[in-house]
Amino acid sequence: MFSTHGYAGTSMRDISESMGMTKAALYYHFESKEQILDAVTEPIRAEMDRMLDEATGPAPPTPEQLLTRLADMLSRHALLIETVFNDPSSGGRGHLRAREKFRPIVDVLAGDGGPDRVVRARCALGAVLFAVLGTVRANPSFREPVQADRALRLLSGEDHALDADLRREVVAAALRALS
Repeated sequence: MFSTHGYAGTSMRDISESMGMTKAALYYHFESKEQILDAVTEPIRAEMDRMLDEATGPAPPTPEQLLTRLADMLSRHALLIETVFNDPSSGGRGHLRAREKFRPIVDVLAGDGGPDRVVRARCALGAVLFAVLGTVRANPSFREPVQADRALRLLSGEDHALDADLRREVVAAALRALS
């Protein structure tokens, strides 16, 4: 519903009716639309937290491993990102959290390098973010609401918006920016 009508254009009543339940039953589980938004975005936030824990842990992944994991995660959650995080009516709830989360990735990619290495790390991160999300935005099949079965697989993270070859190309471009 957020994909079709936007966050602001979707009411609790719309959600309850689409689920075949009463508004009271929906309010039993969620006090507000904001709580539903948080529940919908929890999988990507949890995956990002796990990735950051690994990246800042005692045995951090290589830049290639980190960028690959990021490209895979973004590809699996591209529809959610496009639907919710980029919807201005959601109040930027996703953007604020995402910006905070990407800082440690830049730090890991930059290593102990100076300002030039930080710039390259930001370029590598940007290459992954904009290549994955830009490819999804340019794909006509994502302009209209995605067919229900594919949308559910994409929203649940079971399917990728970009195939494996494209994701490898994205990572290769990011590694070139990093070096």
